[in-house]
Amino acid sequence: MAEKKEKEPLFYIQQPSFKFPETKMQTVYSSRKAELERKQEQKGSVTEPAKTINDQTESDEKIENMTEVKVQAAIEEFESGREEKKESASFAFTTEKRKPAFNRVKSFKEMDTLERLEYLIEFPKQLPPIPCIFETGDKAIRGFLVSRNEECIEVKLFDDTIEQLNLQSLNAVKMIGLRR
Repeated sequence: MAEKKEKEPLFYIQQPSFKFPETKMQTVYSSRKAELERKQEQKGSVTEPAKTINDQTESDEKIENMTEVKVQAAIEEFESGREEKKESASFAFTTEKRKPAFNRVKSFKEMDTLERLEYLIEFPKQLPPIPCIFETGDKAIRGFLVSRNEECIEVKLFDDTIEQLNLQSLNAVKMIGLRR
């Protein structure tokens, strides 16, 4: 038998040699307050170069105590703010009765006669007028309310005539709706 030769790959993929970058994590940070304190310490150390180690440790302890007091005050302020938010957010769970956003409007049936007349006068002009039955002691008139005075009302009948009725003689006002 013939010897088998090792074959080289038919498709070459050339890969570049990667050099992975070094990751440098943040090891030192600074803030404006820390920079200001550092500058003040430097100014203090320049004016008083003869400080002893005990003085420096005492000043470091004072700075730590002041920062602890500041941190404690900030935590207390944050906690009080959270408590106020909880109190304001818990309004839904109070025992007080919830007030509706809109005032409830009476239905036409619940209104008395004068309120019904006022409602019909204040009815939006963009909508067609509502036909009603105006009942007096002896007759009932069908039509639309046109105007109202202190003593009488004007009703436009379906045959386009206008009739005046005295308010004292008016017993009831009923809606009859639109005719088709």
